[in-house]
Amino acid sequence: MIPAGRRGTTTISARAVARIAQQAATEKGGAVGAVRGAATVRGRRADVSVRLALPWPGELGHRARAVQRHVASRTGELTGLTVRVTRLGVVRLRRSEDSAVASPPDEEGGAPRRWWSPRSSPAAVIALLGAVPTALLTADVVAVHAFGHAPAGWRSDVVDRLSATRADALPVTVGAIVAVVAGLWLLLLAGTPGLRSRYVVAGFPSRRTVAVDRSAVASLVRDRVLDVSGVDTVRVRVGRRRVRVRAVLAFGDRAAAREEARAAVLGAVDDCRLDRPLRCALRLRTARTWDPVPDENLVNAPAADAPAGAEHGRKETR
Repeated sequence: MIPAGRRGTTTISARAVARIAQQAATEKGGAVGAVRGAATVRGRRADVSVRLALPWPGELGHRARAVQRHVASRTGELTGLTVRVTRLGVVRLRRSEDSAVASPPDEEGGAPRRWWSPRSSPAAVIALLGAVPTALLTADVVAVHAFGHAPAGWRSDVVDRLSATRADALPVTVGAIVAVVAGLWLLLLAGTPGLRSRYVVAGFPSRRTVAVDRSAVASLVRDRVLDVSGVDTVRVRVGRRRVRVRAVLAFGDRAAAREEARAAVLGAVDDCRLDRPLRCALRLRTARTWDPVPDENLVNAPAADAPAGAEHGRKETR
C-alpha cells in the first residue's frame, strides 16, 4: 500500500471555487437573477467575490451580511479551504413577490427627512485657514523661548501694525464684515442637512437609512413614460418637492395618452417609496407630425426589401 504522504494531493481550481460560491449565494439570502462569482486560490486559502441581485423591498444590510456569511461557510465546507468573501456586490434590486416587507420605523423615531452632508470641503478650508497661522506662530514662539532666537520679522511687523491701527479704520471694518459673513455661512451649513439631491426611502428604522439619487428617480420616471404608446420624447426634471415631466406625443389619442402617462409617473414615484412624496406635473404636447389615428397596417407591415423567409418583428415607433 502506498503511504499517505505519497498518495498525492487534490487541487481545486479557482473556477470550481467560484462556481460553488455562486451556488451557495443562491441558497440563502433570496438572491434574485443571475449570480456571478470569482475566486483566487492560494494554497489552502481562497478569496471569493460575488455579484448578485437582491429582492426589493427588504432589509438589504441584514440580507447582504447573511449571504456573505453563508457563502464563506458553505464554500469552505464543500471545498475544505479557508474561504474569505472579500467583496459582495449588489448590482441591482429586483421586485419579488415573496420578498420581505421593509421593517417599520423604530419606536425611537422614524428615518430622517434627508441625509446630512459631512461638509468636508468647508471643514477642510476652515481647518487649513486656522492651522497654517497657528503653526507658524507656534514655531516662532518655540524658537524664541526654547532656543533664544530673535522674533521673526513678520510677527514683529504684525504686532506693530495692529498696535497702530484704530478700531474704526477701513481694514478693521472690512475684516469684521468678512468675519460676520463667514460666521453666518458656517451657521447655515451647520443648520441645514445638505445632500439635497438624495431622497430618503421610507420603511427603514432610524438606525439605518437608505436614499436614492434624483437621477435614479428621473431615470425610472422617464422609462415608465416612454412605455406609453405614442410617446416619442420625454424630459424629466426632479426637484426638491416636484417631478416635472415634458413629453412629446407622436401618434394616438392625446387625452388617453395623457391619462396613461400621468398614471405611469405616479406609479413610478410610488414605487420609489420615498419618505416625502413628490408632486407630479405633466406637460404633454403633440409633435409636428402627430397622427391622431395611426395606420395599424402601416405600423405592423414588414419591410418590403426584407429577404424571403426571414423572421420579422413588430417595431413600434417611439
